[in-house]
Amino acid sequence: MVRNIIFILLLLIAADSQAQNRNRRRAKAQPTVQTKVSQEAMRNIYNKVRTPYKYGLVVAPKSNDRKVDCPTVFRQGDMWYMTYVCYNGSNGTNGRGYETWIAESKDLLHWQTLGRVLAFGNEGWDMNQRGGFPALIDNEWGGSYNIQKFKDRYWMTYIGGAGTGYESVNAPLSIGLASTDGDVTKAHLWETYKKPIMSYDDKEAQWWEQMTQYKSTVYMVDKKKFGYQFMMFYNAAGKNETHPKGERVGIAFSNDMKKWKRYEGNPVFAHDSDGTITGDAQIVKMGNLYVMFYFSAFNPTREYNAFNTFAASYDLIHWTDWQGEDLIIPSKPYDEMFAHKSCVINHNGVVYHFYCAVNNHDQRGIAVATSKPMGKSEVNFPRPNATGKRFITSLNDNWNITFDRKTFVKDIPFNLDDYYGALQKEHGNLHGNATFKKTFTAPDMDGKQYFIRFEGVGTYAEVTLNGKRLGRYDIGRTTKTIDITKNVNKGGDNELTVRVSHPKGITDMPWVCGGCSSEWGFSEGSQPFGIYRPVVLEITDKTRVEPFGTHIWNNATADSLFVETEVKNYGNTADTISVISKICDKSGKQVIRLTDNIVLKPGEMKLVKQQAAIKDAHLWDVDDPYLYTLNTILKRNNKATDDLVTPFGVRTSSWPLNRKDGDNRFYLNGKPVFINGVCEYEHQFGQSHAFTDAQIDARIKEVKSAGFNAFRDAHQPHNLHYKDLIDKEGLLWWPQFSAHIWYDTPQFRESFKRHLVQWVKERRNSPSIILWGLQNESTLPADFAKECMDIIKQMDPMCATMRLVTTCNGGDGTDWNVVQNWSGTYGGKLENYAEELKRDDQLLNGEYGAWRTVGNHTGQRYTEEKFCDILERKAQLAESVKDSVCGQFQWILQSHDNPGRRQPDEGLRRIDKVGPFNHKGIFTTWEQPTDAFYMYKSLYTPASEEPMVYIVPNITTDSIRVYSNCDSVALQCGWWKEQKTREANTTLYKWHNAELKGDLLIATAYFNGQPAAADTLALPSFRTWNEQILKPAEGYHYLYNINCGGDTYTDIFATEWTQDNTKWSRSWGDRFPKEANSYMASQTSNPLLPVSPLFRTSRFGRHELSYSFPVRPGDYRVELYFIEPWYGPGASETTDCEGLRLFDVAINDSTCIRDLDVWAQARYAKPYKRVLNVYTSGDRIKIDFPKVSAGQAIISAIAIASKDPDAAADYPEIKDDSLWHKFDKDILVEMPDSLLPPRTSSAIEVDGMVKDSTMTWNFNVGVAKVYAMRFRYYNPEAVRNLHVKITDLNGVVYKEDDITFLQTPVKKTKRRNTSITTGSQINAGSYIVTLSGEGLDKMLFEKLTIE
Repeated sequence: MVRNIIFILLLLIAADSQAQNRNRRRAKAQPTVQTKVSQEAMRNIYNKVRTPYKYGLVVAPKSNDRKVDCPTVFRQGDMWYMTYVCYNGSNGTNGRGYETWIAESKDLLHWQTLGRVLAFGNEGWDMNQRGGFPALIDNEWGGSYNIQKFKDRYWMTYIGGAGTGYESVNAPLSIGLASTDGDVTKAHLWETYKKPIMSYDDKEAQWWEQMTQYKSTVYMVDKKKFGYQFMMFYNAAGKNETHPKGERVGIAFSNDMKKWKRYEGNPVFAHDSDGTITGDAQIVKMGNLYVMFYFSAFNPTREYNAFNTFAASYDLIHWTDWQGEDLIIPSKPYDEMFAHKSCVINHNGVVYHFYCAVNNHDQRGIAVATSKPMGKSEVNFPRPNATGKRFITSLNDNWNITFDRKTFVKDIPFNLDDYYGALQKEHGNLHGNATFKKTFTAPDMDGKQYFIRFEGVGTYAEVTLNGKRLGRYDIGRTTKTIDITKNVNKGGDNELTVRVSHPKGITDMPWVCGGCSSEWGFSEGSQPFGIYRPVVLEITDKTRVEPFGTHIWNNATADSLFVETEVKNYGNTADTISVISKICDKSGKQVIRLTDNIVLKPGEMKLVKQQAAIKDAHLWDVDDPYLYTLNTILKRNNKATDDLVTPFGVRTSSWPLNRKDGDNRFYLNGKPVFINGVCEYEHQFGQSHAFTDAQIDARIKEVKSAGFNAFRDAHQPHNLHYKDLIDKEGLLWWPQFSAHIWYDTPQFRESFKRHLVQWVKERRNSPSIILWGLQNESTLPADFAKECMDIIKQMDPMCATMRLVTTCNGGDGTDWNVVQNWSGTYGGKLENYAEELKRDDQLLNGEYGAWRTVGNHTGQRYTEEKFCDILERKAQLAESVKDSVCGQFQWILQSHDNPGRRQPDEGLRRIDKVGPFNHKGIFTTWEQPTDAFYMYKSLYTPASEEPMVYIVPNITTDSIRVYSNCDSVALQCGWWKEQKTREANTTLYKWHNAELKGDLLIATAYFNGQPAAADTLALPSFRTWNEQILKPAEGYHYLYNINCGGDTYTDIFATEWTQDNTKWSRSWGDRFPKEANSYMASQTSNPLLPVSPLFRTSRFGRHELSYSFPVRPGDYRVELYFIEPWYGPGASETTDCEGLRLFDVAINDSTCIRDLDVWAQARYAKPYKRVLNVYTSGDRIKIDFPKVSAGQAIISAIAIASKDPDAAADYPEIKDDSLWHKFDKDILVEMPDSLLPPRTSSAIEVDGMVKDSTMTWNFNVGVAKVYAMRFRYYNPEAVRNLHVKITDLNGVVYKEDDITFLQTPVKKTKRRNTSITTGSQINAGSYIVTLSGEGLDKMLFEKLTIE
């Protein structure tokens, strides 16, 4: 027996020894398993999967009591399907939970919801939560994406639970299983199992999942490798002694989909920081690598809340995180809070990255980004619900407006003075009276106070509610809040009537029309006529924070915050209130909380003052515009009754005038910042000052795109949405209150100061303000200017050390009269600019600029080349001394109207000569970027952020100019090619003697050795355009084909596109047949666009642009063709022109397309087509553009077709088949005086003063031009030669010469005249003329006449 045991032991030992030897041999034979993926390999993945083009929302809830989340996309046949989960609540606690829905699509962009696949139950562990994720989808990169069966069924895991609310807010979640043997492409309820397949409270549950489980996805894997055929990736929440609370990713295995074994090494992927979420893995097989697309949230390494990125693995177990750029981050209004939860598809060479988009209103939907531009979605979230304790609703829609005995319906903002300033009249602006009426419903809210707030009315508003006159208010450009509580019909309809008065010759407001002001032509433009800014209804508690009643600021060391809150009791009894100031960082985390208790008598207002230290504040900066929020909360009996959110920034600033330390630079947060600013007038062609938020978004995008870091209001209070964007985008801000107007009356003084107080209250919380501008080219008396400055400083304690109160180019009584230096444009020498700017009395230039006529490449007068060269040289010179100065502001972003002047030369073509306009803008008055815009963009936008290249469209063999911010540019035409490297201190590339023998001229810009941007112009020989978009639809008879803005053209399908004509089309010029051509400033033509000639012309306009075609009643196919001819040439991948042009399209007064953005749909110079099937019961099809939210509406071609072969068209007789071609050739370098309005008497007479044998005259002029000066004198003794000098107030010499004064008769009544001119144009402003020389004291001079 013993021997047997010993023998068996020996056999076992021998067997074990042999096994160990085999294992050693295997270990030597097997290669080491690679567990880490190199970042180089991951860079290759990134380049394959990146999707820089956000298409937008593709699935969005119809109402605010639904939230859509977690997309999963698969394919069956030729159709695509998406499951998504839907939460049925408006917040995290008032909904029941998740259900799962399915949608289908043909193209991955347009989705139609089919119905539910998982619905709430009546009982069970998962009765309130069933958010599902289909399993076994082919995950090969670029594969079939088919969903596969197991045991003849389709499978789905889901998060389930009995707790109500959003996800696990009320109870933990577990993982359930559902399946179906039905048609996976149809909406039907899948079968669910009675118990979860994995749960957070399983005895096998691991530490990292014991709080709750979340999303899971199941894939087929190699059973030989893993011992199981299914692998589940799931994320869950947990913590233990060594790991903080967070969400992590783990895996589990199964062979039957029902029983799962957790991997012992879980979690397999995590970011181990407190509160960080890592989850929602999607696994893709890419060659020999696996890619995990995942999202992370509340990650301390990111500034944004949530994002999508990826990791990679060789074995599905060991994952390497990508260290480069994230794939999807918050960047659009629809995903500004969260952009997360990936589902990535590669199909037909395009990558589609679906994700959950969440905005700041906590609306959730499914969005997609793509690897190539695919257009822009027209799916949007519904209008968000009002939040907080205040009920605030817009009153902007559907106002009945009566003017000039006509009544019509418009939304506001609306300005009746739309095109009146474009008629070449010295005073073309509109004055008069109009009535605005609005019916609205006011909810019945017991014990509340009701208010209406107007943000801008031009100029006086008599307000009546339900027949009760509330008062007459001089509103103008600041806000007015009116208490309507006693007159409102609670719970019913209310009729609001506003009688708007905008008379001529206003003398009791800070803002008056330039055409009828005391300083002729010098108030810088028109004033709006109408309700031109938003109106809101606001319902609050009886005790409330007053309008703009919160004020927060920091001290000069940024370590203390000060808060003042105006609280008023509108009730009839005393009220005890807690005033709470809760300060939160960008993530919403509270950093400071202050509380004060007050008692308010009926009608009493108190100012509550609080302060607190703030440690290591995150400073607001131009490169990092970090904003905190001040949440002001009023509580009664510990219950919130009013709340208000105020964004603010913490920062410090200082000026050399305050520091007096010999350093002449501006400092922000202790570091010098060179101010590279631009002035902006807030005017648009066709709507004057009535800006939508979208229009303001576009303007600020233009400012940032050109590379400016500072913004100056020109010259009056701008819409408050500017403030919000300026703070958010990190622009330094110089707001201005008024322009060059002074009436020495008590009414003017009172109005000026009252509106000034409101202006400061509205803006003082802005961290971007560095200067307060009291008046431009000021005429205010010094004592009154000082009185106003003292008001500002009392209201804004930051003026003590960090901000200054200014005038600009004239005026005493403030901290600083900032100069305007126009050397090189109005007298002076351009090359002296740098030295002039360094002078102690300059340092900051409030305006520099040059004249420009758009499209003028003739070499005469105000050419585009001269305009660019002056601006670029000034920028270079200022940059050369930036260590010794504060900075400068370019005049102006966009050309604007100038009533009271004779300035016609906005455009080179006669049909573009609208005005009077101040045409110094780097955008035209109709918002077309000029060459100078691209010059600035190349100078100040880094190629690392947005590489660009732009060919100046004036092509000759002798001279080709190209702007680019890149390292080098290659210019090619046919076989000829030449590459140039960027020269120092310029971004202008020049070619001479280029060989233009090809069809296209192509400029390719290179950055870091790689092609980064390209611009292309078509030469006359170009013929290889693509016209497939014009192919007629089969089965249709085409009645009309019109070439909008162009002459008759025949395409490759032999379709004749008829010349645009006034029988079909109408524009703003038709309203003024005596003053304007019907096509005045409504057509754009660019023969250099590399497209079909049909798309080289377009018509543009706003509400006055329309087309109308005679038809019979019936069904019609309307084809609309568009192109973006202005925005985006020479673009790169990061170029963003979205939102610069937004307009609606209506057919027969019914809006069919909303907020069309041609650039977003097709990019620059790419034709875009929309087909609309319409029925008309009338005798016409009318096409118009009733709402233009930004820029100008534009249309290139229209086709109308019918299936009725007997349908007839009514064509006009074409009298001139080259009408539009002739418009292009009809150019005027300078508008002849005979075509301008008659001159009004504009002579200025000034008295002189003699001192020390020198005669001095001081004068002001309001218009930039060459002036004549007439000296009327008495000189009886001898001929005299005197020296004359003309300077501005800063000592810049504009003219210096000698003049001969002839002898006059001895009789004292006899006089002679002698005249000189200023020699060159002088700008609007103040000037000094001095005469000196021997014998001057023996002469007599009458008034000097300037005209």
